[in-house]
This record gives sequence, structure tokens and C-alpha cells, in this order.
Amino acid sequence: MGKRTKGRGKRRKRRAAITRRDPEAKRARREAAEDERAAEASEEDQDDDGDSDDERDSDAGEDDGRDSDAGEDDERDSDAGEDDERDSDAGDGGDEPAEDDEPPESEVGSPDGAAWALPLVKLEHRWTWLETRLLFVALLALTFVLCLFFALRGMKEPLEAEAAAGTIWRAMVGAGVLGGAVRLATRNRGLKEQHRTIATVVAVILGLATAKLWRGVGIDYFTGVFDWLQEGSTITLMGGLKGISTRLTMTVALIGASLAAAVGGHINIDVVVRLIPPRVRKPVAILGSLVTTMVCLAASWGLFDHIAVAEYHVGAEKTAGQKVAAVKDDLGHQFFVWRKQAGFDLGAMPNVLTGKRWNAEDRMNGRQWNDWLAANGFDERYGKEKVDRIRAVESDLDMPRHPFVVVPEGEARGMLLRGMDLIFPLGFLMIGLRFLLRALLLIAGHINVKIEAEDDDDDVGAADPTPEEAS
Repeated sequence: MGKRTKGRGKRRKRRAAITRRDPEAKRARREAAEDERAAEASEEDQDDDGDSDDERDSDAGEDDGRDSDAGEDDERDSDAGEDDERDSDAGDGGDEPAEDDEPPESEVGSPDGAAWALPLVKLEHRWTWLETRLLFVALLALTFVLCLFFALRGMKEPLEAEAAAGTIWRAMVGAGVLGGAVRLATRNRGLKEQHRTIATVVAVILGLATAKLWRGVGIDYFTGVFDWLQEGSTITLMGGLKGISTRLTMTVALIGASLAAAVGGHINIDVVVRLIPPRVRKPVAILGSLVTTMVCLAASWGLFDHIAVAEYHVGAEKTAGQKVAAVKDDLGHQFFVWRKQAGFDLGAMPNVLTGKRWNAEDRMNGRQWNDWLAANGFDERYGKEKVDRIRAVESDLDMPRHPFVVVPEGEARGMLLRGMDLIFPLGFLMIGLRFLLRALLLIAGHINVKIEAEDDDDDVGAADPTPEEAS
């Protein structure tokens, strides 16, 4: 048995073996012949009832001969079935894959494409696979963050607020909870679907109507949760829920642009492409991809340089290597602060979930704060002289202290935004490399120039038009 290999090209249908017999067709022909002989025998019996025994014996002998022939046909059909099984086994172990199996690695890409570009075709498939899943994760995270933000804002809205956000959100929650509960409760109860639907609609209306009855429920609890997330957690280092949602939105946009570049779905002047003769569309597409690559790479470095100067406070006169080294060192600093704040979050989470404040007076005092600084490597990281600036003085040792990371230099709130903003130059870098990869695949002949209204076939692995089609 041959080893099956995985590939990502177009699947090739299995060709039927030339020596393969069709047992169903054989059986159908044999049954038709038997029916014809039976009909002839019946007509002969009706026409001549006085046939002699010898003639009947002769007919019986002929029937035996036919039965023998049918038996031989059965044997041949059996042999054909065995041939089918052998052909099936040979197909499983041969070079040609079954229809449900992926093609071998050598068949990835267009059959007319250059062999040197096959590794690039495989890279393109793996890259698309990764970005597709990253896009799904980013969309899921963005949806969760937005829903959490609006839910907490609605549930913590005070009674004296002029806005009706608290009532509207409670109406939505009540309608969803009551409607879902009634729908589940009427399941497998022998009720008609119409009656279940009516009961669910009544429950939804009841949930909407009773929102004002529990308008003041949970305000203090959700206020504590919201304040912790916005003011005293790792999310605070990221600019709050708003800062996270903004960066996630840009992440989704950049990944989507990279995927569009992979299939040639980026914005272009379609009418100009249509006016170009088909034989020169490919060179124009290659040139356009290369120019776009240079623009994206230039934009990537320009964004990185701006972020390094404006957010990381690196001198504009510094060389490129010095700017990269400074950003790298600051990223290590950000990671250090994030780890320390994550430890505070683990300690605050039980209090917040049970309704206590994250910055309650009994959480930490000045003495505990000084011990925490000494035990978590701040002196080694920043130096004792700088850390002394953020230590609690003698008179404040017994005073309450917020359990939140403070750095000797700069503001900790929104500190991780500097690292998150690097998704902009990184995204343009990925888009530029995508266009470069597309240009190479166009040169190798593994993809063609596709105009959406003219060609809806898959872009990767499609063959270039023939000279006759181009003319």
C-alpha cells in the first residue's frame, strides 16, 4: 500500500480502469435474456401443447445449456467483482488519490505553473489558513469586548441618570432570559409548535414590560466590576475596553486586507483592466503588485518610525537599528509590568466577583506595598534610587494603598498601548509581503489575472488563458 500524502491543490477525479467490467450491466443483460427466453417458451407452449417428450427434453437440455451459460456469466461477473476489488486496492495504494483524499504535494498549484514556485504555493495556502483563523479569533474577541462594554455600562447606570440605557438593557436581558426559559420549558411537553411560539412571544413581551421593576438591581455590583476593569486591571494598561476594541477593529481590517491581497480582491481600477488587451493584463498585474509591495513596505517603516519617535520617545536622529533596539527594550519593560499587574488581577478577581471593591481599604497598605516592590524585582529592574520614589514613606505605612502597578517613570495607565500600536506597521508589512508573493505566483503561472465579472473560478491553481482565448 502506498503512503497517502496531503496537498492543497485542486482535487483530481479518479479515472476508471480500462479493464474494469460493469457487473450491474452484465446482470441486467442476463436478466433481460432470461425474460426473453421465458416469453418465447410461453408462446411455444400456447401454440403447440402436443409436443413430444423428446422435444421437451430437448428444450430442457437447451435450458440447461442456457443456465450453464448464465452460470458462466455469474462466474465472469464474480471475476469482474474481484477485478473491481483489486482495482480499488490498487487505487488506494497507487499514485492516483481517491476522490475523498487530498492530492499529493506535487499536485499543489496549477499544472501549468513553474515547479520552482511550488514551495511558494504551499506557503500561500498555509499563510491563508493561519490568517483565516486569526481573523475569526479577532472577530470573536471584538464582539465579546463590545458586548461586555455595553452590558456593563447598561447594568451600572444609576437610577437618577437621565439616559434610559439601564432600562433598555434590562428589558433586553429580561426578554432574552424569560423567552429562552419558556422555550426550553415547553420542550418535549407534547405541545404544538404554534402553542410553544405563542408562549415564547408572551414571555418575551413580559420580560420587556417588567424591566422597570428591577431597574435598581445590581447597580453597585456592576459598578464595581466596571471600575475594576477600567481603573485597576490589566485592561487599564491597554487603555480600557475602548482601547482594546479600537485595536481589535484595526486588526480585523488589516487581516482582511491581507486576505484580499492574496486573492486579488483589493481595490483596483477595474475599467482600466478591462480596456487592457488580455495578453498584457498579466504583466500589468505583476507590475502593480510589485509597486504596491514597495508602497506597503514604505508605509510599514514610516509607521514604525513615527511610533518609535512619538510613543517610545526615541530621537528622530537615531539610526534604524537604534530605533528597533529601543522599541525592543521597551517591549520587555511592558511585558514586565503586565506580568506584575496580572498578579494583582488574580488577587482582585475573587473580591470583585463576590461584590467587593477591587481597591478596598483592607486590600493593601503602604507597608505591604513596599514589601511587594522588594519581592517583585523592581530594584533590579529600575534601580533602587528610582524605586525609592514610588515607595510609601514612613508616615503612610499604615494608610490604604491601591493594588495597582506604578512605575518610577511615566504613567502606567495605557502603557501597553505602545506595544499594541505596533500592529499597524506589522499589518502593512504582511500586506506588502502578500503582494510580493502574489507577484511571484503570477510570474510562475500558478495564478492568473481574474476579473470578477468575467471569471468566478478559484484564483489559486487556475491556469492562464490560452492564446486562442486571449485573442
